[in-house]
Amino acid sequence: MTLPRLFKPFQQVHGIDVHRLLTEWFQSDLGGQVLQTEKAMLDRLLPSMFGYYLVQIGVGAPQSLADASTIHRKLYICQGHYQSTQYQCVVSRPDEIAVATESVDVAILHHSLDFESDPHRALREIARTVIPGGKILIVGFNPWSLWGFWRLFVKQGNRVPWSGNFISPFRLSDWLKVLDFHVEGCESTVHGLPTAHGKTNRFFGWLSYLGQRFWSQRGAVYVLAATKQVSTLTPIKPAFRTVRESLVHIPIAGIANPSTRRRWYLDGKSRP
Repeated sequence: MTLPRLFKPFQQVHGIDVHRLLTEWFQSDLGGQVLQTEKAMLDRLLPSMFGYYLVQIGVGAPQSLADASTIHRKLYICQGHYQSTQYQCVVSRPDEIAVATESVDVAILHHSLDFESDPHRALREIARTVIPGGKILIVGFNPWSLWGFWRLFVKQGNRVPWSGNFISPFRLSDWLKVLDFHVEGCESTVHGLPTAHGKTNRFFGWLSYLGQRFWSQRGAVYVLAATKQVSTLTPIKPAFRTVRESLVHIPIAGIANPSTRRRWYLDGKSRP
């Protein structure tokens, strides 16, 4: 029998440093390439999603991923204090979002579940804020990929993004169905090796080609889209009978005629 570890989640070990480390990784060559690929995928999805409020939940400095959206009111929720020209930044925990229930039309989760200690609880909290018919777009690292395989060798280190959760899209799909969401689909990208070295990428370019052709759902990064289902109530007519239908029809001929009854007096004798 084994006991649970005390310091499983990455952010519990490093605290607020996870925001700084992930921000620096997205500014690196490899992280910048991944970020551009993620934005290209979201640019194809966001123009068809409408509403009044768009919320992006992320880790670290806000990344401008919703430029293609036609929604004007955009919020960025994170535990750190940041400034942005595209978003109105709100400091809040992902599992206790300071947003009203059913007030968000589109929610983008940019690797927020990958670096959350309780991703299921955070997803449930985000689902609370989405209106019926609203959309959730989850961007995450795929454990069933070359990056996920590479992560097995560097998992014990404290480097990002390898210390993240790497939640499978199939697992997220099950969570969303429990939360009354309909999964529209999933697309993945980045099928090559986790390196930004030009010569290495050119030498192993055949891996990326094979991945895009035969393992299209096994990319290092995926975008999963889901819609919150609308609960409809069907009125049911009560099965109550009216008073008129419940009356028992008694034939008048069956009632005894009062004239046939014998009268009784105080002396105990009856008279006709």
